Formats: sequence, C-alpha cells, structure tokens
Amino acid sequence: MRRAQILLGLVTALYGCAAPAPPAPPPCPAHIVLSPADPARGVAVEDTPGGQCLATRATRGDVAAMLRLGDFYSGLSDPVPLIDRHGRQVHWYRLAGDHGSPPGAWAAVALLDTDHDRQVPNDALAYLYTAIKGGIPAAGDYLVDQWQDGRVDPGKLWAMRRWLNRPGALPEDQRTAIIAGLNAPPDELAPE
Repeated sequence: MRRAQILLGLVTALYGCAAPAPPAPPPCPAHIVLSPADPARGVAVEDTPGGQCLATRATRGDVAAMLRLGDFYSGLSDPVPLIDRHGRQVHWYRLAGDHGSPPGAWAAVALLDTDHDRQVPNDALAYLYTAIKGGIPAAGDYLVDQWQDGRVDPGKLWAMRRWLNRPGALPEDQRTAIIAGLNAPPDELAPE
C-alpha cells in the first residue's frame, strides 16, 4: 500500500511539472494580403510576415487560416519555382479536413483522388465522408458516381451506410438520393 502511495505522489509531482501549453498566437490583422508575387519569386507564402501569422494560427488549429492558405495555393495560376504548390495545397486542405472542415475535406478529395482508373484512395474516401457529413451535396454525388464506376469497395461503405440510415443525418432528399445511388449495382470498370 505504501508503494502505491509513493508512486501516486511521484506521478502527481511529475504531472504538475509539465510545461504549460503555449499561449494562443494573437489574431492576424484583418488586412493581411497574400501576394502571388512572393511564390513567383520562389518564396513560400508561409515565409512572408502575413503568411507566417496564418501558418502559426493554422498549426494551432485555426481552420479558417488553414483554408485561406490552401485557397491561396489553389488560386495560383502560373507555375511556381522552387515551391511544391500541390503539396502545400494538399497539406493545408488535409489539415482542415482533419479538423472537421467539410470544405477543406472536399478540396482534399479533389487533390488526392486523381487516378480514375483505380480505387478511390482510403484517405480520399475518409475526407469524402467528412465532406458528406458536413452537408456538401456535391460530395454525396461524387460518392455515388465513384460507386457506380466500381471505384469504391463495398466493404468501405459499411460505416457510411449505417450513418446514412439515421434519420436527420442529412436533409432527407439528399440522404435518400445517396442511399438510392448506393443501392444501385456498381458498374464494372472496363478492362483496357
């Protein structure tokens, strides 16, 4: 019994010595402008003062900052020297999707599911489910289309079907359209 008390006291003392959580970063100024001229010169937007503020907030869980950075890289039209634009887009949108953002998850699906001759990748499917559960109608249509094309393994739909069977999970018309599409038999991918 004495050993248990000593051990409990030691654990309590160690827990009290843990470093406190870092303070939340100050909000970024509302007038931050992310310039496409910086990436054109080979400077990542996260290395600019405004971009650093957004990146700090994003890494601490600010979904709006994640989406803003992802949208910035998505909106660049010219090739960007020395910067992996696609990788940065995927990073910020996946991070937003991981924090439960339906728009971030939906954008991540478009970037991750690029080979339409193969099954939908598992991570893209997980983000697709986040987007559907967040109420993005196009995500439900996309799932049904991929199912019809034979790109989704039936075993991977089990949890989604259970969720869809709950009334009130989505607006009724959207929910029934997805269920009807998933109940139709999938097409077989034509061999080449």
